[in-house]
Amino acid sequence: MIETNVKIPYVNENCIWCSACVAICGEVFDLDDEWKAFVKDGMDSSNSDWIDDAIMACPVNAIHYKK
Repeated sequence: MIETNVKIPYVNENCIWCSACVAICGEVFDLDDEWKAFVKDGMDSSNSDWIDDAIMACPVNAIHYKK
């Protein structure tokens, strides 16, 4: 059965490469070659508490859930 209420995070262009999200939830977030955060392919949505913590820790509100 496919879970339809999965919340998928994304990182927008406001990212300032502070890497707080990676420190909090490295299973979901990583930094690219330009040091901008991104959501890893195949990320595990069971980390939602850690994702929420990463969203709250982002100093520029660059992380949100896709609608």
